[in-house]
Amino acid sequence: MAPKICVPADFGKHHIGAPSHGNLRFNLQGVKVYANSIILSLNSPVIENLTTSLQLTSLDAEDFSREAVDCFIEATYTGEIEALNLGNFRHVNKMSRVFNVSWMVARCEEYFVSYVKTLNSESSYSDMLFAVEEAVYLMSAMKSRNFLDILVDRMSFVSVYNRANFIKGYLNLSDLPQAHLSRHRIDACIAVVKSDVHVLIELLILHLEKQGNICLDKNTRYLLTNVDLSSCYDRNSDLHTKLYSVLGNLQCVGKDDFQLLLSITKQLTSRSVIQEDDMKSSYVAHSSKSRFVPVQFLQSFLFTNDKFNSEDFIKYLATNDDVHDFYMFFDGLWFQLFQANQISSNSIASKIQSFVRGKQEWAKLDFEYVECIYDTEKASGFLSDLRLCGKLVTSKKFSSKIIFFDFVAPDGFVEAVFLQNSCFKFQIPNPEYAGKQFVLKTTAMIGDNPDTFHMKYGLLNPNCARFPPKLHFALEAKFGSSSRILPISWNGKPTCDKTKTYWNWGYIKFHNWELNRLDMRYGSAGPRNIKHFISILEDSHCRLIAFLVF
Repeated sequence: MAPKICVPADFGKHHIGAPSHGNLRFNLQGVKVYANSIILSLNSPVIENLTTSLQLTSLDAEDFSREAVDCFIEATYTGEIEALNLGNFRHVNKMSRVFNVSWMVARCEEYFVSYVKTLNSESSYSDMLFAVEEAVYLMSAMKSRNFLDILVDRMSFVSVYNRANFIKGYLNLSDLPQAHLSRHRIDACIAVVKSDVHVLIELLILHLEKQGNICLDKNTRYLLTNVDLSSCYDRNSDLHTKLYSVLGNLQCVGKDDFQLLLSITKQLTSRSVIQEDDMKSSYVAHSSKSRFVPVQFLQSFLFTNDKFNSEDFIKYLATNDDVHDFYMFFDGLWFQLFQANQISSNSIASKIQSFVRGKQEWAKLDFEYVECIYDTEKASGFLSDLRLCGKLVTSKKFSSKIIFFDFVAPDGFVEAVFLQNSCFKFQIPNPEYAGKQFVLKTTAMIGDNPDTFHMKYGLLNPNCARFPPKLHFALEAKFGSSSRILPISWNGKPTCDKTKTYWNWGYIKFHNWELNRLDMRYGSAGPRNIKHFISILEDSHCRLIAFLVF
């Protein structure tokens, strides 16, 4: 018995078009293309059924371009898809799915992923348009969100400014004919903007005003039904108020509008309402009635001497009243190691054990926190020793890492965390808190005063008797293909330099050349004494994370 042939396989490109082989005809508009039914059947179970079971000798392919059909046939003959390009991608991708050529479907997805990976803050409108349109087409024609999910992940690497400009050009409710504005397009735009829903609300308001506030059409109703209005309120309450003012002035309200009102009301009333009590200023002085606690970052312990004495500094941290747990202890030590010009000793891990032996209430560091911390030549020996210390670090099997949002470009991080009131829902990866919903809220900086910026977190259900656990916050930055954790020091006071080229969070610089803000004054613990900085450049990306402090 002959062995079963596995595809993709090379059957010989020279056989394409040979009259003796071409027993299956593809009928295109005004042209006929021939191929071998056996070769195609080995690649496609659909074609095998059509030619063997139904005994068809021709297939209608008028929905596909000649270039796409040629590319499809060549790929089945050679096992490679070399002729695939931006011009024929849509039809080749569709043919591979219609005829169920699984390996070709995978190659098309690889092509799409490789294209999407090139998108960044420098990409043009047409660059992003191709990716979005292909994702929309796959949703509408093949009922698959696969490309959209891939695209949404990558759009985090595109600046908020560029994403907003693209959406404004792509989803123009005022000018685009209703017949061409599919719900799939609206769904794609909602997914692409993520939590920046104010971009869509601004377009919606402009559309309604241009129409004279007469009535809602089917697309505006669909958008209002599916967009997160509560996120709009959290990020831009003035725009939220304006939207409802415009809706209140509609001249014509019908049954469909009433159904929309019911839908929105149902969404809002089904969500838990976050009720905040007055918070204590201290991180550890928890009130039993409060359900929200402030996020307190470690003050940067700056010594004037360039030579770092590990024993003196470890003792200083271990006895400092502002250091409440091992994470804060580690951050202060790491920061000093990062800033020091010279280190007197490398046997730091053993010294830590002797000094913190009496701190029985201090929980171990999460292994991932120590494993992925930003490494430097000066701290490499200390970190290597610490990772092997089972008394100070958890095992690799355990992780309590919490991610609040996807990786974003520097300007997106600054916008989401510093410049607007934001709300991020999350869960804690621990059985003790299974099913519990938590929320992190940031208060935007007012004017040029970094002291007005605050972060706090708590239980989403205010009636729950359990008090929020202690969390330790950090920044995760992606440099190329690798990511590193950066401790956040200096009480988290954000400032902007005088040339408006970057934002500063302690020793971390978020570079962005498009920020156009007033000069920011430095806080009382400003960076004038910090010598070494870590830069999050425009091609880098970052996100806020936290670890559970047991």
